[in-house]
This record gives sequence, structure tokens and C-alpha cells, in this order.
Amino acid sequence: MAPLIGSILKSKWFWLIVLASIAAFFRLTVVEQTIVDRPLRADAAEYYFTAYNLRVNGIYSRSTGALVRPPAKVEPDAYRPPGLPLLIAAVTDQIANARHVIERVQSTNVALGVATVALIFLAAAAVLPLPAAIIVGLLVACSPHLVSFTTYVLTETPAAFLVALLLAIAAIGVPSQRATRAMFFLGLGAIVGCLSLFRPAFLAFAPLLSLAFPDRRDKWRTLIFGCLGAAIVVAPWFIRNALNVPQTDAPSLLATAMLEGSYPGLVYDGNKATFPYGGQFDPIFNETRKSVARTLEVVARKIADDPVAMTRWYLLEKPVFLVQWDNIDGAGDVFIYPVRSTPFNKDMLFKLVHGAFHYSHYVVLILAAIGAVTVWLLSETTQVAPSKQPVLRIASLLFAFLYLIHIPFVVATRYSVPVFPAIYLLAVFAIVGFIFRLRQNPATK
Repeated sequence: MAPLIGSILKSKWFWLIVLASIAAFFRLTVVEQTIVDRPLRADAAEYYFTAYNLRVNGIYSRSTGALVRPPAKVEPDAYRPPGLPLLIAAVTDQIANARHVIERVQSTNVALGVATVALIFLAAAAVLPLPAAIIVGLLVACSPHLVSFTTYVLTETPAAFLVALLLAIAAIGVPSQRATRAMFFLGLGAIVGCLSLFRPAFLAFAPLLSLAFPDRRDKWRTLIFGCLGAAIVVAPWFIRNALNVPQTDAPSLLATAMLEGSYPGLVYDGNKATFPYGGQFDPIFNETRKSVARTLEVVARKIADDPVAMTRWYLLEKPVFLVQWDNIDGAGDVFIYPVRSTPFNKDMLFKLVHGAFHYSHYVVLILAAIGAVTVWLLSETTQVAPSKQPVLRIASLLFAFLYLIHIPFVVATRYSVPVFPAIYLLAVFAIVGFIFRLRQNPATK
């Protein structure tokens, strides 16, 4: 009996089932017991209206024209990226029933959350000892941010799934045959392209994939085929926008994000009462954000007026809002829209998990930063097979990319949540690397 139990405990598939079950428990419980105050509001409402117009009118638009009385004409737009509206339209057969839509999206989020845990565990098991991989899977399964976002009709949960999928596919390793190798890199690029349909900034990550592969020939193949894979996924969206979206003077999401991110402290004119939506109190805000060129002029003028303060804001102060525990873009803590009830406030297990993650949050980030650096040092990764090192390198690049790509834009903790699976992997790797170094140090023998 003992050998059988030992064999089971050493099985990756046993732990995969255990971790998936834990992930399902936390997500199903939070969906069942959380009451979100007006769940279809702000961004979520626009995603819903876009999916509604797509299903009912065959028009991709966030317009509420078809739902008001008297009805107004629905014009095509490209304000919201297409990933989530397409997902909503795909999983919902009663698009006019808002409660049905929310329930379907939450069920989909539960499935995606469980799959995220399974994928990141498999990726971690390829580069870490089994106990360390289990810890990575457990962190992703229980993360209060990842769990709470299951209740929302927003992009973070699908995006986190795609990040975990990217790492899991990378863990397969580069195939030996040339044709299969090309398909492998095309697949990686296609995943990044899918990720950009939910979080558009990640399209710029496609060429960076090439840095993760040590072999020079693989770098070129990744650069070419990875970018091609991403382009194949996003090309229909860009072609559609060029051909079908009217050239109007409507607000631009890109311009809005840049303009909102240009207010130091996220306040207007030093007034803390305007935090964190300072830009919206600026009289020129609505007119400026109608044009990317106009927005760039205003931002450039701000930088020219006080280059030291603006540099400090962009490079040092603003990134804190991206990685801190509390999400400033909404209800605070791990929530986006306010909740009237949640197990994180009343269930002892959820309270303990919340507290453990809360108090260790910055420790995890520091460990992840250490891990992100050490994956590039050969001496620190000698316990990882060369064919598997791209998994850790992609995780490292995602962590660095998260910081760099958000420098020009408004930030909040929710924007970093999709990369949490990579962050937890790097944090655990840093600990494993430290233990490995201690064991290899002759002074400790």
C-alpha cells in the first residue's frame, strides 16, 4: 500500500486533478456567494452592448442605440477590442437576458480559471521539481485576484488563461523537424495574437518571443513565424476596422489611456479628491482624447514643462499602481466593481487565503523580480534542461513587458493580473534557484 501511495503522490496527473479541484472549488464558491453591485457597468457594459449588437444587429459596436427608446442608428466602431465581445456572443444564446449573459460568462470564467491552473502547473512541472510546481499551481488556484475576477464580465480571466497557455505550449519544447518547428512558433505567435484581442498592448510582445530561445536559428524562426502567427489572428480585426469603421471624431481608447496616464498621482491639478480619475476633471480631457495626435501634443507639453517630475512619475511612481495589492480602478482590494457580499469577507477559509496573499504580496513580487533576472544567468538555470528554459524566459519577458508597455498609459492592478501566473512561476523559481545554489556551494558541504 505504501509504495502505491508514494507512486500516486509522485504523479503529475494526480496533482493536476487535485489542483484543478481546488481551483474549481474557489471559483465556484466565489461565483455562487458573491453579489456584484451592477455587474454590467462601465467596461463590462460596453463589452455586453458590443456582443449584443454583434448577435442581434450583426454590427460590432458598443452603441446602446438598439436598446433605447426611440431606437437610434447603430454605427460600427472599434473602441473595444474584440476578444471578450466575441466570447460573450459565442457562449450566450439569450443575449437580451442580462442575467443569463452574466451566468454564462461566469461559468466560462470558471472553466478558464481551472484550465489556467492546469496549464501553469504543467509548465512549472517542466522546469521545476514537482513540489515547487505544485506550489505554483496552488498559488494560481487560490490567488484572490484571479479568483475574484471570475465573477466579472471583463478580460482579465481569459487573458490569464492565454498567458498560462503560452507558457504551457513553450514547455513542450522546440520540435526537431523543420515543418513542425515552424508550426510551433506559429502557434506561440497565434496565442499572443489571441491575447492581444483581449489586451491589445500585448500585440507588441510577439517579436519579443524570439529573445526567449537560446539557439540563433530558433530566434530568427520565432521572430518570423511568431510575428506571422500573431498577424494571422489580428489581421481580420484591423482589416475590418480599415474597411467598415467610419472615420468619426469619437474618443479613442488608445488616446484615452495615454491621456489618463499623464496626470501625476492620477489627480487633476493636485486635487486628491479627483483620484484616480483625475483626467476626467480636466476641461480639455474629452476633446483631447478624440485624437491620438492631439493627446501626444498635450502629453509632450506636460513633459516639456516639468521633465524631472514627469520622468519620475512615468518611470517610478505610476508603476506602483500597476503592481500594488489594491486595485484603484474600481472598488479597491481585489475587486473591480463593488460587491455587496463575498466569501472573502465572511468565510474563514477565504479570509485566511486573502490574508496570506495580502501580506506576502510584495515578497512574491520581489522574488519574481529576482527570478526574472536569474533565468538569464546560465549558472542559475543549470538545473533546467536547455530545451525548457524558454518557459522561464518567456515568463521573465512577460514580467518586464508588463512594466515597459504600461509606462505611457493609465495603470491599475487589474492590468497586471493576466501576468500573475508568470509572476508566481518566477517567484517560486527564485526560491528553487536559491536552494539549488546552496546545495551546489562547496562551503555548505
